[in-house]
Amino acid sequence: MDLSRSLLSFAVIALPALAFNIPFRNLHRKVHLAPSNAVVGNNLDGVDVTVKATELDDSLGLSPEEKTVVNIHRVCSPSVVYVTSVLSSSSPVSTRTRRGRKKAESNNSQKQKDKLPNGMSLGSGSGFVIDSEGYIVTNYHVVQRAYESNQAVLQYEKFWDDLAKNTTKNIKDKLSFSSSNVVDNVEGVLNRTVNAITGRENNETEVLPAGVFVRFGENGETDGSVTSYYSCEIVDVKKELDIAVLKIMESSDKMNNILRPMEYGSSSNLVVGQSLLAIGNPFGLDRTITSGLVSATGRSVTGVAGNQIKNCIQTDCAINPGNSGGPLLNLKGEVVGVNTMIISASGSSSGIGFAVPGDSVKESADKIIELDKQRRLRNAKRKGRGWLGAAVATSSLEESLRKRLLSSLKQNKNSDEVVGAFITSIDTKSPLMSQEGVSTTSITNGNVQIGDRIVSVGGNAIENAEAFVTEMKGRVEGENLSLTIENVSGERRVVYVTLGQIPL
Repeated sequence: MDLSRSLLSFAVIALPALAFNIPFRNLHRKVHLAPSNAVVGNNLDGVDVTVKATELDDSLGLSPEEKTVVNIHRVCSPSVVYVTSVLSSSSPVSTRTRRGRKKAESNNSQKQKDKLPNGMSLGSGSGFVIDSEGYIVTNYHVVQRAYESNQAVLQYEKFWDDLAKNTTKNIKDKLSFSSSNVVDNVEGVLNRTVNAITGRENNETEVLPAGVFVRFGENGETDGSVTSYYSCEIVDVKKELDIAVLKIMESSDKMNNILRPMEYGSSSNLVVGQSLLAIGNPFGLDRTITSGLVSATGRSVTGVAGNQIKNCIQTDCAINPGNSGGPLLNLKGEVVGVNTMIISASGSSSGIGFAVPGDSVKESADKIIELDKQRRLRNAKRKGRGWLGAAVATSSLEESLRKRLLSSLKQNKNSDEVVGAFITSIDTKSPLMSQEGVSTTSITNGNVQIGDRIVSVGGNAIENAEAFVTEMKGRVEGENLSLTIENVSGERRVVYVTLGQIPL
């Protein structure tokens, strides 16, 4: 047996977590931690005492390093969730068979809503809030079985829908010489036949077999005895990075006090030896924090899609089954990675864990969330964000291009400053395609050909790619917009475009 392979224990199938519900006796005095600017010693009838969090830390004699960790856990842990998925054995499962559909019985009581449905567990892990509208990032392998189960049902549905459409079209073509009443009657018979075969009834709402749920810790929204679980939909997945984006189905307006988005930090700037923290739900123990170091950077690990995930972070933070999908944080409390797998002979932490780099997670998750928001706006018949269809250089590529161009301009004594967003590609359906002479930056066989930059949008100066992206987020489809474009020689011109719809 290959010893190296026998030692690999990847947390690809999250183990069922153990839930511990520990009853606490009611205390006669409750101590509330307040922000540092809160009034100290607020005593209500001798029952409630409000204490500044910083003063509590000082009274405990914590070291500066301990205070940092305590504060990060205090601020960030409410954003970390327990993620679990269930293949329901009763409601709200609804499946189609050729003998007919099993209809779901709904129970809309709040008590039922707070509980997990009865059924088979499909895996569990961790996740974290990344958007105030209820979007959550986790590992793909945490929800993989639920995702695949639901996709199988959706593909089955699509097969019958396509069959009905194609059959109807073919028969309509054959009966094109007949009266419209005859065609309509035949179409009705066909639709009823397909519905009878599949067990579908008109206007029936599709309920997928597997449900994904999150809870915000044992001390989250509860009724005093039962922890609240919130149903989620799987918005999309990025198998190549082993990440998935979920969205809580509950209205975000009702969860303002719970949804606390976490901030990203730079994973590309991490150095070996830098301190890290991991927060997650190992074995179902909510919001557990562990500490460690960056053991190595630039690791390549094999993800669930079979591909190599590059630039992974190796850490000795204790990562156990249930930590998958939780955030890896720097000492600023910023997400620099998503904990995904371990190497272990026992299946538990042995000091060798890996996290998907936060830079890659942010880029992919942001795209998924943005497209989902636009889709929801479109379904609601509302205008979405405007689309220019031009990609710009970011991060290290942008910095490299800026230095190269600045060096060239200084030699020609044309300028001592380079601003704007470097255009790297233009979509074939972009409004910019109607403008002649817009060139893009290209790299061929190591040779860099610097193209045009966008230096102003609607009269607002653009310093870099980040400023350009921020500016475009405030633009709506159908908006007429002026762009100031500067070429490699420093010559500027203004073009006018009408922003389109973001392709979904």
